[in-house]
Amino acid sequence: MRPIATLAVTLMLFACEKKEEANATADLGHAAASASPSSAPPPAAASAAPSAIPTLVPSASAAGPPAPKCPAGLTANAKPAYCIKLPPGYTVKESRISPTRGDIDYDTGTSTDHLTVTYESTPIAELSKQVEGEMKFGGDKLEKKGDLPGGNKWFQGSHAEYARIVTLVQAAPPITLKCSFAYQPKKAPSRFAIDACKSVALP
Repeated sequence: MRPIATLAVTLMLFACEKKEEANATADLGHAAASASPSSAPPPAAASAAPSAIPTLVPSASAAGPPAPKCPAGLTANAKPAYCIKLPPGYTVKESRISPTRGDIDYDTGTSTDHLTVTYESTPIAELSKQVEGEMKFGGDKLEKKGDLPGGNKWFQGSHAEYARIVTLVQAAPPITLKCSFAYQPKKAPSRFAIDACKSVALP
């Protein structure tokens, strides 16, 4: 009977040791799990890490040519380079440009006033004939025309309920600038707007 009792006691002790080892392992795992969040960076720090990477600034060549220097009161356009006296609130709405042809549309703040500057590689004399032809087409009327300094030209006409001012300005050859402003006389804008095209000049 004594060996059986000794065996039973030995088995009981072995079982207790295994239980204590399992508890100790579980305690270590729990401690490691509870300690791991403190060692890992907080979510805010992790999300802030990418902001530490410097932002690349486009080079001057990628950003396009710098705006030219214009006299006081005139707004500069970079490409093509010209200066224009814009009424308050007028801004560039859309610009479609290429080396020899393009147009810049302005936001005038109203649907009844339209200001656009186009350019192309056509001599000013030929463009003058084209503008006169446009302003005499159909029911359109060419009412006045004249010269501007530097051999440049201006035209005034009407189309239905709209009045139209067009100027031609010789830029760096072979580019000629054409500024067109159309408005409704019944809802006439300020004199600054009406004379905007006549203010176009080279920097």
